[in-house]
Amino acid sequence: MKIATSSGTTIGIEASADADLVYVSHAHSDHVRKKNLFTSEETLHLLRCGDGLQEAERHAVSFDDVELHPAGHILGSTQLRFNNSHSLVYTGDMKLREGFTTKAAEALLCDELHIDCTFGHPEFNFKTREELGDKIGRWTKTRLMTGQNVVFGAYSTGKAQELVHILNEFAHVTPIVDPVIERRCAVYERFGIKQERAVLGSPDAVELQRGPFVHIIPFNHVNPHSEKWFLVQHKRVTFALVTGWAARFQYRYHAFPLSDHADFSEILSYVQQSGAKRIVCHYGHADVMAKELKNRGYNAMTETEWKKLQKSKEGGMMQQMTLTATMTEQERTPDPEFIR
Repeated sequence: MKIATSSGTTIGIEASADADLVYVSHAHSDHVRKKNLFTSEETLHLLRCGDGLQEAERHAVSFDDVELHPAGHILGSTQLRFNNSHSLVYTGDMKLREGFTTKAAEALLCDELHIDCTFGHPEFNFKTREELGDKIGRWTKTRLMTGQNVVFGAYSTGKAQELVHILNEFAHVTPIVDPVIERRCAVYERFGIKQERAVLGSPDAVELQRGPFVHIIPFNHVNPHSEKWFLVQHKRVTFALVTGWAARFQYRYHAFPLSDHADFSEILSYVQQSGAKRIVCHYGHADVMAKELKNRGYNAMTETEWKKLQKSKEGGMMQQMTLTATMTEQERTPDPEFIR
């Protein structure tokens, strides 16, 4: 999908080709062009932490008919609103509840709404910030008090930084973080979000490892191989994961439903507040959410249905393009390797 601004510049949404600029809603994308990015400054710095994106460049010029608004997903995440005779909002990944390192997003008024429905199923109803933080904090402190070392698996960008904050605030713990996570934590601190942690291999981390400690590693590094290694090195070790999918699925390891996406009720709330005359549901449970919205009287459809509709039209404001958001670290679908 791409939009044409009043100045004649075309902006591709996420990874669209054949556009002057590429809009990147947040720093999870793994196939972003290095130049001509239309994104937030925070997202640019987080992208530069990724492999091969150190030279990424941001296009800083603003447009009269395009607005970026906070999305509440991770640091620097945005929603895009395109204003002309037909206003369109693309939420990207978003949430309306307050996060540990992000403020809640606001629902934007529009005629056409393209909304993320990763957790658009009635079974997903995430806990409040305080409830989840208290649960993770109490669980962690209990393990440490009994002499256990705790290893958390978390996505390196966004989720790991939320977890650092939780451990600082609710468990009063300074966690050890892997270098790949540290690079993202440093960006968070650059933009004023405190992250009390110790980097693996540093003198502070070595000192913490003299007693029961907490270590945060990338999500996909929690596996039977690393489990054996940690048990050999540190004897008593408990593993845990943080993922929104834990609200519905049972995992091999202890898992907490920490998500940076909107849950079912938040998606419904956004739709209601937006006043949109047409809603296009993307990703995850898009089919479930589109059906729910249709039953409630909304003009809703899945991305697939929307693409077919666009192909049947001639000309118009929108150009039919592939709208994708392939992620290096994502929460689109639960990883079957971890599910019992």
